[in-house]
Amino acid sequence: MDARRDDLSIESLGTLSEEMRGLYRDLSDHLWSLTLESGLTADFFQETLNANSVNREATRSVDGELDSLKAGAASVLASAANASEKLSAAADSSRASLAAIEAGGAALGMMDRRLDDFMAIFRRVAEAMERIDGTLRSIDEISELTNLLSLNAAIEAARAGAHGKGFKVVANEVKALAGKSKDLTESASRILGTLRSDMGDAAAGLKAIEQGKLELALRMEASRAEQDRSAGSMSGAADDMKDIRASLQGQTANSERIASSMARLAEAVDLLSDSSGLIQGNLQRQRASSDEVLRSAGRLKSSLSELSRRVDATKSEGECREAVAIGHDVTYPPWVHIRDGHSAGISIELAQRFVEGRGMTPEFRPGQFAAALDKLYSGAIRIVANVGWPNAYFTGKPVIPTTPFASFRPAIFAFDSNRGSFRGMPDLAGKRVAAQKGSYVLDCLAGAGCEPVVADNDVEAFAAVIWRRADCAITERLVGSFLSRNYFSGKLAQCFETGHETSVVFLLREDDVALRDAMDEWIRSPETAEFTRRLVARTRE
Repeated sequence: MDARRDDLSIESLGTLSEEMRGLYRDLSDHLWSLTLESGLTADFFQETLNANSVNREATRSVDGELDSLKAGAASVLASAANASEKLSAAADSSRASLAAIEAGGAALGMMDRRLDDFMAIFRRVAEAMERIDGTLRSIDEISELTNLLSLNAAIEAARAGAHGKGFKVVANEVKALAGKSKDLTESASRILGTLRSDMGDAAAGLKAIEQGKLELALRMEASRAEQDRSAGSMSGAADDMKDIRASLQGQTANSERIASSMARLAEAVDLLSDSSGLIQGNLQRQRASSDEVLRSAGRLKSSLSELSRRVDATKSEGECREAVAIGHDVTYPPWVHIRDGHSAGISIELAQRFVEGRGMTPEFRPGQFAAALDKLYSGAIRIVANVGWPNAYFTGKPVIPTTPFASFRPAIFAFDSNRGSFRGMPDLAGKRVAAQKGSYVLDCLAGAGCEPVVADNDVEAFAAVIWRRADCAITERLVGSFLSRNYFSGKLAQCFETGHETSVVFLLREDDVALRDAMDEWIRSPETAEFTRRLVARTRE
């Protein structure tokens, strides 16, 4: 009776242990889902905070530029006012110059009239000189005749003898007078000749003056016309400058309003940055709490595993079920991921089918891919599900792969608006390409001339594209489509397949050859091949 009670107690304890282990798995999977989502949210808020910081600096820079613009506008306004005053003064000066030209033209007209009067007088003097010259010639002729008469008188006086003595004296006087008259006439002729020569020079000078007067009149007329145009231009420029000054005054007012708006915007950005910082802090604490809960769950699992081991040790040999720990990535859907708080995906279903078919219990341990590999190396788990092979990352690592059961086809994903920029591998040259750490897709980028941006998982790789830390991302084509649709609102689209095809395997420790061989045999079976084909086809649908 006591033995039966002991058996019942052990059986009840074993059932309770299995239930607790199931609860733990549910709790652990849900926590991984929560941790992943809160981590992604924290990353997004961190990027938002960083963007807000950049925006705040940009806003302050714009605010400073607006201050400079406002100061520059004030300076330009002052310069415009000064230019307007100078243009007004220039217009006044131009009008004064035009008046001066008009006065000069009037003076030139008066000079022209005076010159005409002088020319008339000059002509009358010339005519008088001609008459004087004629008179002098007549006087000279009379002097010649008088001289002849005095000569005849002297001859007659000589003939008369004593009776002609008095007449001779008169004849001599007449001769002397005729000589003086001739001398005076010759002197007057010389003076008149000199005066005529001077009058000729004066006439030539008057002609030059007349020509100069004509040229001056033409130039003054041209200057007056030009001054008319200049005065009109100056007046128009002054009016335009007044309009510009009015516009600048309005622009200065607009700049002041913009500066005021930018100041309010800067305050809003500061407030948003502060709020984002608080939210980020809360999310970090939430993430830390999730990590702590995961660690607590791990300790609980260890205790439950020990309890289960002790319970199993008390059972008969035939009733014992071995647990197989299987690690996997949480962000590689539809191959491996978390769905409704549980491990899910093509590789998960295959692993579960194999382990349960061998009479063992699968114990899935979701996490980051790199963390799963570390646990495999240390012996904490026996299998890592869903690994691309071959992979240069595992060179020299203590691992062995199973026979491939499917294949990965990597593809490039980018913003739908940038799909035209990524049509083939040559387009990756010089670009930043986000990829998961330790993934086979990094081998696909060899020789592409791009800059790999390594992330802990594919979700973070896609987030790097969203936040412009990368130009595009590379991952398995089904994975990328699933992530874009379920995590990123379809913003990232497939651009092209890289042309590579990589086998999908399970990864085990190098000393776990027996389990590897059993898995290889199972994978090669026609039943498993058909089951795998249906899984992949269902996912693509």
